[in-house]
Amino acid sequence: MKYYDVTIDKELFSVYPEIRLGILRFHANVKAPDDLFWNYMNAEVLPQVRSCVEGKEWSEIPGIKGSRSAYKAFGRNPGRYRVSSEALIRRVRRGDELYHINSVVDVNNLVSVKSGLSVGSYDLGQIHGAIKLRKAEHGEGYTGIGKDFLDMENMLVLADDEGIFGSSMSDSTRAMVTDSATDILVVIYCFENNIDLDTLLCDAEDAFERFAGAENAEHWIV
Repeated sequence: MKYYDVTIDKELFSVYPEIRLGILRFHANVKAPDDLFWNYMNAEVLPQVRSCVEGKEWSEIPGIKGSRSAYKAFGRNPGRYRVSSEALIRRVRRGDELYHINSVVDVNNLVSVKSGLSVGSYDLGQIHGAIKLRKAEHGEGYTGIGKDFLDMENMLVLADDEGIFGSSMSDSTRAMVTDSATDILVVIYCFENNIDLDTLLCDAEDAFERFAGAENAEHWIV
């Protein structure tokens, strides 16, 4: 499978230098949530995550720590505009059940809660042209998944030829993974240099192959 053209706007590094994207691309037939997956999540993954974050401040948790710092550096309040991984792990810590969406999105959330990093999965059939991570300008926003219009000014966002569609806070409905998606791009948003992103990508690829039927997978770091 060919690498997809994903870049980072070089101007971002002058504000916050610890920016990397872990990219994973694969083909899959998106299916309904799987009992085998959720048995694994509920019996093994979620109790371990809950134990690891218990008693810690959000600014101390790897993955969330760097994401919050990046938000502040670009002028957004991480307490008001929550990193998606923090929102998921808050549910885990409270003992609330995670949402059951589909085979790809559920594994996406597995990778996020285990790593503390925000992860987005996108339907490449709805993406047009090269993708760039850049800062959103005044007036830019989109309809978020399960949300109304989101003002994304000063957020780091993914954009294609049609405009912005994803971020580490919340993704748009335009590129979300539905049952009709077959060509999937997963983006891991990393804002800490000491995170082993290559190992994380290998583990993510294994999880998507095991639980989402991913085929012809390739991963790389931007």
